[in-house]
Amino acid sequence: MMSAVSFSKTIGIIGGAGPMASSYLYRTILDICQREYGSNDYHEFPQIILISYPFTRGNPEKIRADLALCFEKLKNAGASVVGLASNSFHGYLPDLINIEFVHLVNESVKKAKSMGISKALILSAQKTIDLKLYEMGGLDCVYPAKKDQDAINDIIHDIASGIVCPEQADTLKKIISSADSVEGVILACTELPLVNQAFPLSDNLPVIDTSRVLAAKLIELVV
Repeated sequence: MMSAVSFSKTIGIIGGAGPMASSYLYRTILDICQREYGSNDYHEFPQIILISYPFTRGNPEKIRADLALCFEKLKNAGASVVGLASNSFHGYLPDLINIEFVHLVNESVKKAKSMGISKALILSAQKTIDLKLYEMGGLDCVYPAKKDQDAINDIIHDIASGIVCPEQADTLKKIISSADSVEGVILACTELPLVNQAFPLSDNLPVIDTSRVLAAKLIELVV
């Protein structure tokens, strides 16, 4: 039986955009601790501080100010390293972050490249596409057609409302199968992994769960 690793630092999570995605990130951290680090009893898991903040959409400066507030709250609460459970909000990061921060998008691009993926289908909210967040990492990004993106936006909204169902997976599978010449799929929205967890989206292409990438890096930094 694997002996548990000792965690010496505290993980901070900025959640709330949306809450279901934040819950999934928290549960994924626990799952990785159990599967890969031998955690079992209470004391064998890292200390985790989750702030689920009631963000308001549509005002970039307010989002940036609210994120700065969340970083400060987590630092004051004793967090050592922080992750943000939202892809699109990485486009509104404060200019100064005075705590160690794991950049979900950058880590996910690194993961793709380590898997030999240079051209990826990006499944995300419209805002992540508009901000070109994954293009900044040097990936050749392929995006769904407008009607497919509209369907993805609807799926993300439903997941945020607590709905995860096979019909969502069927829609996403069709979008994935219609993508030309891609080497992998990036679930560049922290809601979409909830569908993939329940109903795996592809047998033929690697699917990168960005929440899981973030969770793995956060754990690595607190051992």
